[in-house]
Amino acid sequence: MNTQLSELAQPGAISNPNTFAEYLTFIFKEKIENDDVTKIFAKIQIIEKSIAQKDPSAGLSLTIGISNKGWSTVFPDVQAPSLLHDFIAMTDGERNFPSTPGDIFVMIKSERMDLNFQAAKYIATALQPVANLIEDIQGFKYLDNRDMIDFVDGTENPKNEARFNAVLVENDSNIHQGGTYLTVQRYVDRQGLWDKQTTEYQEQVIGRTKLDDIELDDDKKPAWAHNNKSKVIINDQEIKMLRQNRPFGNAMEHGTMFIGFAASPEILDISLKQMIYADENGNYDRLLDFVEAKTGTHYFVPSQALMNTFAD
Repeated sequence: MNTQLSELAQPGAISNPNTFAEYLTFIFKEKIENDDVTKIFAKIQIIEKSIAQKDPSAGLSLTIGISNKGWSTVFPDVQAPSLLHDFIAMTDGERNFPSTPGDIFVMIKSERMDLNFQAAKYIATALQPVANLIEDIQGFKYLDNRDMIDFVDGTENPKNEARFNAVLVENDSNIHQGGTYLTVQRYVDRQGLWDKQTTEYQEQVIGRTKLDDIELDDDKKPAWAHNNKSKVIINDQEIKMLRQNRPFGNAMEHGTMFIGFAASPEILDISLKQMIYADENGNYDRLLDFVEAKTGTHYFVPSQALMNTFAD
């Protein structure tokens, strides 16, 4: 069943990360006409096709998410997905996951940074009459899929049928089947503090070895390791999500764009709560001692079938 649903999905939402990505966040202006929005979204699809055909081998794709606040502006005649809600800020001690604005989120990815940039430029221009671009982050593959603190990221992503089961919505109205829920957070690394830690402690924080990316044995991995606290277990079964994370930045400031897809936003919320809130033993995700979340927004990535209605 979910293999069939995959044919309804926006391709970028269920494919692997590319070498380069660009992440655009927009908020709507006041007093805009829905007809204008419809025409612009139709134009964005043309932009994608036009730039993608310049180099089909680059695999350019656009993935578009709409927030709870932005939904009625984009789709005034379509009931919102049943589980779509605002990102709720979370705080515990010095750890903070802020809730930040965002009505439209666009992930552009391909094997060419220049094509991504051209798409971003044209999309920003197309949306300018109705929305303000408030964040534009360029991500990239770093070494062998490592984050900027030098550990491999995305090791446990589901594949093939398991990915479709984890990511795609099935239990909602027909038009939302094949869609997916998306959580976006931008984290900045506290590199100086991280560099002061021993490799052994860094490995305990992540839960994997640094050099060869092997998961630590259970008897050596602390309860507060990142891959323990971020893992979602329900009824003794691990519930997966798809992470399309990419590093961003430069030597002065850098970090990770967390791009998490799941069939239910509950999975994403549970993972984040487990990370930030200390449990009865005082354990929280110790990675949060070394990274700081700057943004947090939930989106729904509509099915391709719903996106195609803009071209009608």
